[in-house]
Amino acid sequence: MLKYTSVFYDLMVRSWPYTCVDQWSGFVHSVRKYTSGSPEEFISINREALESEYVSSNLHHWVDLIFGYKQRGKQAVEAANIFYYLTYEGAVDLETMEDELQRSAIEDQIANFGQTPIQIFRKRHPRRGPPIPITHPLRFAPSSITLNSIVSSTSSLPSAVLYVGISDSNVVLVNQGLTMSVKMWLTTQLQSGGNFTFSSSQEAYFAIGADVVSPRRIGSPLAENIELGAQCFTTMQTPSGNFLVSCGNWENSFQLIALNDGRLVQSVRRHKDVVSCVYVTSDGSILATGSYDTTVMIWEILRTKNSEKRTRNIIPTEFNNRKDCVIGDTPFHILCGHDDVITCLYASVELDLVISGSKDGTCVFHTLRKGRYIRSLQHPSGCQLSKLVASRHGRIVLYAEDDLSLHLYSINGKHLNSCESNGRLNCIELSSCGEFLVCAGDQGQVVVRSMKSLEIIGRYSGAGKIITSLTVTQEECILAGTKDGSLLVYSIENPHLRRTSVSRSLKIKASGT
Repeated sequence: MLKYTSVFYDLMVRSWPYTCVDQWSGFVHSVRKYTSGSPEEFISINREALESEYVSSNLHHWVDLIFGYKQRGKQAVEAANIFYYLTYEGAVDLETMEDELQRSAIEDQIANFGQTPIQIFRKRHPRRGPPIPITHPLRFAPSSITLNSIVSSTSSLPSAVLYVGISDSNVVLVNQGLTMSVKMWLTTQLQSGGNFTFSSSQEAYFAIGADVVSPRRIGSPLAENIELGAQCFTTMQTPSGNFLVSCGNWENSFQLIALNDGRLVQSVRRHKDVVSCVYVTSDGSILATGSYDTTVMIWEILRTKNSEKRTRNIIPTEFNNRKDCVIGDTPFHILCGHDDVITCLYASVELDLVISGSKDGTCVFHTLRKGRYIRSLQHPSGCQLSKLVASRHGRIVLYAEDDLSLHLYSINGKHLNSCESNGRLNCIELSSCGEFLVCAGDQGQVVVRSMKSLEIIGRYSGAGKIITSLTVTQEECILAGTKDGSLLVYSIENPHLRRTSVSRSLKIKASGT
């Protein structure tokens, strides 16, 4: 891959823009041969090259050529970056030209050759600093992630953790007895660079803090034969507060529980049968619900005026003015196409896509904006779909417990790869960047796979516990709930803390002898 990345950069920087047709043809032919003619692999390699560290750290040279000090003058001559004089800004004023023939000739010249961009910078563009591996440990240093702590169950009768989620700086847990608890998520505070990046002078620190909300019972009595799991819960953040969305009750509704005090805020009943799964889009504007009635309903999450503008093209006008509740009281789409219970969901504003999986192994695609049917997939073995995830790059993974395999598809429905899961998976989640699939289950370990090929990137021990739920934080730490009610915290290893713990253990052993 490094070979293609460096070639890609050389062509981009040294041969722009029209003198490199032969080089580009050779590059394209070489990559196409490497990818065996697969368009998905070809696009993936080009994207990987464009977003690679090699290109990012050398991009300032390209800026100097196109917009910077090497565009004109002596530096442009030395860089062999000289073009026909008519292509430069200000070289000719067509408005004052009286000779129509000459004007027409210049316009044809511009139309066929193009124009050089406006020169913006007069000095060298600075080089981007090296990345700090701590910001993307799954990509740069997967071995730095370790099982740092185990938070034991505080309940007298431990039960499996069905759902783990992050809301703001809190960790939300729901166990099998429908008891919700909210704890603090303690991370290193940042000096600059966004919410989840770290300066080189800071040491990483990740831990579970005290209870924000003490454990309390939530929800209505469950429907008969409902299989509770992570698909029955999700969190969402709104200007009026943060909420847990819960479903699976006998009254065919989904409910919103306030995370600050555990009270029931809203109960919405529109499905004609039990609501089996819920999903909130990454931007927090849309809620999707699936049901035993074989339909998927799409709901507006009511926002402030600024946020309403962001979703104006998605939500029909008649549903934009509800201000008396958190969720619009009527769905703006009811999606059909399934013949069995909806078991899993995915929705994306960015991709304009809703994907739903059902008990008969069917996966159906609809557009989010217009609710238009796109296509259907069938599980290779016709098994009941248990879980699905999709990345913003359009890679989709299906999982069915009956065949214990992961199946990778493109957004166009093309099957790309399959692999065995090596045991039952109780949870599969994407990393925040969407490039890694994090899986865990009865085998008692967390496995990280590439969303490009399903290749295993890393394995992390689960301390002999069966993992029933997990989430990946923005910092790419992994929080995993277990069957006995414990919470496993996989975070970036802190050498200072490790040295401290080792020295303490040595002192204890020494005093014991």
